[in-house]
Amino acid sequence: MTGKLGGWGRLLYLFLILLTFEMEIIPANRIVAQIGETLILTCNTTGCASPSFSWRTQMDNPLGGTVNNHRTYSTLTMNPVSIVNSHDYLCTVFCGEKEKKEKSIKVELYCK
Repeated sequence: MTGKLGGWGRLLYLFLILLTFEMEIIPANRIVAQIGETLILTCNTTGCASPSFSWRTQMDNPLGGTVNNHRTYSTLTMNPVSIVNSHDYLCTVFCGEKEKKEKSIKVELYCK
């Protein structure tokens, strides 16, 4: 085999790249929010037809917010955000029974 892909091979290769199961948290890694404001964390996924989402804090404290799951993303809304929301939050996405991805975000707070 020379390593060159024919027309169908290239199409299949592109299709597999597009279906790679990925996830992200928006905003990424860390956010600094003002106490009393609304804070929305979004866990977004691609490449999975029916993802399942889960939110928790790293230390298993209460979330202190409302989770809304949509088809390809999940939001954690804290309204108003307070000092009890100062945690590392972990979003876990399951794609089927075997694939799982996790990412975390650190929420830091300040007073006005």
